[in-house]
Amino acid sequence: MLVSELTLDWSIRTPATTIGPMTAPLPASSMPQILNAQSIKILLIRIFPKRNESFLVASTLISPLRVEMTSTERIKKLIEILREGGLTGAILRSQANVFYFTGYRGSGALFIPTDGLPTLYVPPLDFELAEEMAAEEVQVIKLEQHSTIQSIFESIPEHSRARLGFDSLSAEDYLKISERLAGSMTPISDRIWKLRMIKDDSEIDRIKRACEISSRCMELASEIIGQGVAESEIKAEILKEMLNLGGEKPAFDIIVASGPNSSKPHGSPGNRLIRSGDVVVIDIGAVYEGYCSDMTRTFYVGSEPSEEVEKAHQAVLDAKQKAEEFLKIGATASDLYQSAYDQLASTGYGEHFIHGLGHGVGIEIHEPPRISRNVGEVLSEGMVLTIEPGVYFPKRFGVRVEDTILVRREGVERLTRAPYELSLD
Repeated sequence: MLVSELTLDWSIRTPATTIGPMTAPLPASSMPQILNAQSIKILLIRIFPKRNESFLVASTLISPLRVEMTSTERIKKLIEILREGGLTGAILRSQANVFYFTGYRGSGALFIPTDGLPTLYVPPLDFELAEEMAAEEVQVIKLEQHSTIQSIFESIPEHSRARLGFDSLSAEDYLKISERLAGSMTPISDRIWKLRMIKDDSEIDRIKRACEISSRCMELASEIIGQGVAESEIKAEILKEMLNLGGEKPAFDIIVASGPNSSKPHGSPGNRLIRSGDVVVIDIGAVYEGYCSDMTRTFYVGSEPSEEVEKAHQAVLDAKQKAEEFLKIGATASDLYQSAYDQLASTGYGEHFIHGLGHGVGIEIHEPPRISRNVGEVLSEGMVLTIEPGVYFPKRFGVRVEDTILVRREGVERLTRAPYELSLD
C-alpha cells in the first residue's frame, strides 16, 4: 500500500485509537467547571487551533517494498543467534522483549527453544489477554498462582535447558536457577538489542504516529504557556491532548520545567506559576501501539529574551544541526556526541552540556544505542534515535532541543516536527 501523505487534523476530537477528522463535538464532560481566563484560552485553542503547515507531518511515505518482520521471523532470527552461540534455548523476562517476539503486552516469561515450540508463560489474570494478543505460533501456558521463575525453568525439557540464554534475572533468581540447572546460563541482552535496534517498516509506522501525536501536543503546549499558568496545568493539558489524539499514555513523565526548574534536565512539573522572563523546557513523549516518541522544545515567556538566553538557545540549535550533519550510516555514536560537544565548546558552552546527546527509541523510551562519549556503536539504516543537546545553568535556567530521527540510506528523516522559535510573542 502506497500512502503519499498523512496529515493531522488539529481539530479537537474524542479519544480514539486512530488519528482522523473530527468525528464528534467537544463532550460536555470536558468543559471546564470554572471558566477562568486560562480555561477560556485553552478551550478556544482546542476549538480553533492554529494550522501551521510546518506541523503537517508528511512523513509516512511508505515504500512499495516494505520490510516487516512477523513474530515467526523474529523468533527464527533469535534461534539463529542462539545456535551460533551454542545455546539450546532462551528465556526472556523483559516485557519489551516478550512484546517484540510475540505481540503480547503483559506480564509473563517467554521460552524460545532452538528446537521446539516457543512457549509463553503468563499468570492466570493475563491468560485470556495473552491468548488474544500472542502470535499463533506461540503456545500460551497459564501458570499456577504464585508460580516463580524457578518453577518455569523446571518445566522446560532438560535437553532444551542444557545451555540457556536469558535477558534479565535478579541475582537471587540467577543463583537459585544455577543451583538446579545442570547446564550453563548466558546473558544475551546485547544480542537481542542487535535485532531490536533496527526497526522494520511496521515499527517505523507506529513510531511516526507517536511522533505526530507528540508534535501536536507540543504545538498545544506552546499556545497555552503564559504568565500565571502552573507547570502542572500545562502537563495536564498535554496529557489530555495526547489521549484525545489516540496516544495510549506518555512514554515517560512529561517534563514542564519553568524558570530555575528548567536548569534540571529531569525536572518534574509542580505547582509553580510561570512568570514573565521565565525559560520553559517541555519534554514530551507519546506511546502509540506500543512504540514511543520523544521531543523537547524550549520557550521564553515575555516580550523579548535576554541576550544570554538567546545565545544559549542558538548554541544548542547549532549543536543539534552539527550532530545531524554527522548522522549517517557508518558513523559511530561517539562521532555524533563529539560533533555536538565540540560545537558547544567552540562557543563556550562545553562545560554546561552535562548529559549524553541522545538514545535509541522504540518499544522502550531509552534503547541502545546511547549517543555518548566512547560509545562505538555504528549507526545503521533503520535505527531510530533522539538528538537532544542541552545546556544548563544551575538555579537559573536551562535550554534543550530534541527530535526523534530515523536513519535512512539517503539521509536522516526527522519524525517530530515543531517550530524551534524561542519567543512565544
